[in-house]
Amino acid sequence: MSVSSRIEDYLEAIFSIEVSGREATVTDLANALGVTKATVVAAIRRLVDASLATQERYGVPSLTDEGRRRALEIFRRHEHLSFLFHEVLGFDPDRAMSLACVMEHELDEKSERRILGFVDYLVNARREGMPWVAELLSAMGDERRFPRPLSMLDDGGCGVVARVTAGGLLRRKLFDAGFAPGAEVCRYGASRSGDVLEVLVDGREATLLRNEAVSVWICPVAEADGLNQ
Repeated sequence: MSVSSRIEDYLEAIFSIEVSGREATVTDLANALGVTKATVVAAIRRLVDASLATQERYGVPSLTDEGRRRALEIFRRHEHLSFLFHEVLGFDPDRAMSLACVMEHELDEKSERRILGFVDYLVNARREGMPWVAELLSAMGDERRFPRPLSMLDDGGCGVVARVTAGGLLRRKLFDAGFAPGAEVCRYGASRSGDVLEVLVDGREATLLRNEAVSVWICPVAEADGLNQ
């Protein structure tokens, strides 16, 4: 049975409290989730109706085998994501927790496996002292190095094409005009209306409509070395 992300939060909260060796009282759940006791009571009723929990009259809720299985899946995803955001990417614990709570409901099993594989590989490489790990994490924290749409490049600004996000005919047009990854681009002007950008692509003059330029992503030239995709 499909349940909402909010109900999954209740499954995870009950599971977390049970893992700590306590009973998941209505009061504890209300405090953990920041809701009223009446809201908790209504949510537990939905869990019982879905056969994910049981509750004796005036007793504490307890997860069924199916409820515990599903709660463990959510708990596992949350732990993977919070580890990624906090231990790997360096977000503060509260922000890491918040992001994990949002994303854990959107992951399917395949997505989770890929994220886990990425995190495990990165952590092992860091443990082994691979120098590229420090370089990667440094680059991820330096906003000056992030690609941006060509239309956001200031007049006189230069950079290197990192990627082209357009598809179909527009992608072919851009590649034919020289806007391929690795090409050097300098913006030197725009039409009076601002709808047309004038640029140099590897030293050749070219023009782009502004709505075309948003598909060409540029690394600013001073920070672009080694970042081409």
